[in-house]
Amino acid sequence: MNACYGLALIMCLAVCSGLAAGERVREPVVAGRFYPGGKEELARSVDDFLAKGAKRSAVEGKPIAVVAPHAGYTYSGRCAGAAFAPVKGKTYKRVVVLAVNHRGMPFRGGSILDVDAYRTPLGTVPLDREACEALRKTRYIGTHPSAHRAEHSLEVELPFLQRALGSFQLVPIVVGHVVEDEFAAMAAEVRSVVDDDTLVVASCDFTHYGANFRFAPFREKVRENIEKLDKGAVAEALKLDGPAFTKYITRTGATICGRYTVRVLLEMLPEKAKGTLVDYYTSGDANGDYRQSVSYAGIVFTAEGQWGPPPKRDADAEGAAKPAADVDITAAGQRRLLDIARKTLEAVTAGKPIPELDEAAEELQGRYGVFVTLNKEGKLRGCIGNFRPDTPLYKTVAAQARMSALRDRRFQSVRAEEVKAIDIEISVLLPAKPIKDPLGWELGKHGIIVRRGLQQATFLPQVAEHFKTKQEMLAACCRKAGMLSYVWREPETQVFIYRAQVFGEKSLGGKP
Repeated sequence: MNACYGLALIMCLAVCSGLAAGERVREPVVAGRFYPGGKEELARSVDDFLAKGAKRSAVEGKPIAVVAPHAGYTYSGRCAGAAFAPVKGKTYKRVVVLAVNHRGMPFRGGSILDVDAYRTPLGTVPLDREACEALRKTRYIGTHPSAHRAEHSLEVELPFLQRALGSFQLVPIVVGHVVEDEFAAMAAEVRSVVDDDTLVVASCDFTHYGANFRFAPFREKVRENIEKLDKGAVAEALKLDGPAFTKYITRTGATICGRYTVRVLLEMLPEKAKGTLVDYYTSGDANGDYRQSVSYAGIVFTAEGQWGPPPKRDADAEGAAKPAADVDITAAGQRRLLDIARKTLEAVTAGKPIPELDEAAEELQGRYGVFVTLNKEGKLRGCIGNFRPDTPLYKTVAAQARMSALRDRRFQSVRAEEVKAIDIEISVLLPAKPIKDPLGWELGKHGIIVRRGLQQATFLPQVAEHFKTKQEMLAACCRKAGMLSYVWREPETQVFIYRAQVFGEKSLGGKP
């Protein structure tokens, strides 16, 4: 009888919570630490933050997205209240939350936990199963359980959403590492499940300042400089300029832990979206001690006509390069690029900067990927490339010549006395594109990239001369990336191919 009673009780609790028996729930892991663990206390706390936030965050129209902090409510609750106050009382069918991977294993792209609901002390939030299943079938979004086990940045947003909205379905995405040429494609995938009944939340804390965060670039006027640093990033976000937002963070080193979540959101927003900064402060403001400080910013986005229809996804949005003609640098252009590479090599090995460069030739202006290979007496001496440069071809060649000489970790830096013995080879690359069949390419014609999570490696087309089969080349590329040799066969591993125009000093008659 006891066993039957226990089973009946479990089934009753499942039904009363809105879940069918046996459905899987992600339980809260920071309740009682980041926010109150009791239902009534939590409700009162959140309602108070929302009420006070409403006095500071009036915006016109129904919000389509917000950027909200994710620290403990003692610190960030006020800002979260201002961010979520404008959505209170509005109706949304689903909420997409883009959260940060603080504690899980590194991974690339996004992760949706394979559960049916998330729970907080306020109750359960069901997932939008159809949307989640569709996203897990896309290229950049999968399931990485370790990213969700102890993660707070998604969980702490839920009580605010529960009190502000009441009923909604959740699409919970933890965002891992995303490289520059993947943001638009990943954003397009998320955008595919977004409509006018959707709210998107980017979970983000701004600058983490102090020794504990290994970031203390200024010692004077600390509060003033922290705000200046944060407001520079906010300004790019308000302009909806995703690439500028990322470049600003890279240039300044700003320790914004939600930089990937905000960037994905910026790539999703419609052109007519308008952002409003509704609150900003730092944790140090409470006691005037900025030796260790975290910043919080609340941003609300609205748009005339709401989200509108999803944009048409072209090849670029799907992560595949559009067709491009073969690279065709003339013999004169090749000689000029090799001359630039050699003069750069001579300069940097002598401790000098890259020589001043100014090229008018149109064929040297394109944004092509470039690898510069240095060989000495028939043996590799350095080789580093850049697949997605933002500089003209001639400047990219100079930059990669410097990197190959001084920054290839496999070798000691090239010394000045070695330069005369080195032969230079340049590979100008066409954009890489993914292939479904890892053997769907030609040996000697295509370069390959093997990628899995954060691990990846490439072999240029000319490297094929060292292998008898494509399988051997793929296995070696896996090992180069630090993976087991057979993982190229597995569906979780991505293989990309590309073409290149390869030329060198030997092929053009020797060194100048």
